[in-house]
Amino acid sequence: MNLSVYLITDDRYFKDRELIPTLEQALQGGVTAIQYRFKDKTTREMYEELVQLRELTRRYGADLVVNDRVDLALAVEADGVHVGKEDLPPEVVKEIVGDKMFVGYSVNSLEEIDKVNRLPVDYIGFGSVYPTSTKEKFVLVGLEALSEAVKRSQKPVVAIGGIMQYRVPEVIKAGARNIATVSGILGFENVRSAAEAFVRAYKDTVRQLLLAGKLT
Repeated sequence: MNLSVYLITDDRYFKDRELIPTLEQALQGGVTAIQYRFKDKTTREMYEELVQLRELTRRYGADLVVNDRVDLALAVEADGVHVGKEDLPPEVVKEIVGDKMFVGYSVNSLEEIDKVNRLPVDYIGFGSVYPTSTKEKFVLVGLEALSEAVKRSQKPVVAIGGIMQYRVPEVIKAGARNIATVSGILGFENVRSAAEAFVRAYKDTVRQLLLAGKLT
């Protein structure tokens, strides 16, 4: 599981773009994982796209995560499945998928971190760190809460919500080692260049912190 630069798809960014070629650009740019998240497609459409995406992510050595749909995740042998409060409970999901894939779960408060520590999940998505345009309703948590969430969590934390390339350094300095983004890569015409810039910001910040002895 490598979610360090974790790209999440969104319907609005694929109205005038082909899915697979666009996501291949992101993979060429260095993203380490892709979460397939769509709300306005049929199950057949999603399955057919996921079959292609499964092949693509394997070719580039990246993780494929399916949002919500445990059935589709199993059908294409995804690496992981991500669920939220309105989906199947994570303990049920883990019972279904077993050791075949990892399970992620979204939370947006520090109080929930303690509860999720006791759940059979493999990572926690925490946010929204900044205001975001990809969700109509979001809870703004901020950098201080993110830093506290990383300290409290017994699972890897993925920071999410409004994280653009120029915000990567402060997110990493807050303690996050895994960063999810939508607009930070898909919001640009040249997706490969945007992914490269995002990955470069990640690696440069980690390198600087290591040299300063602030990261082990």
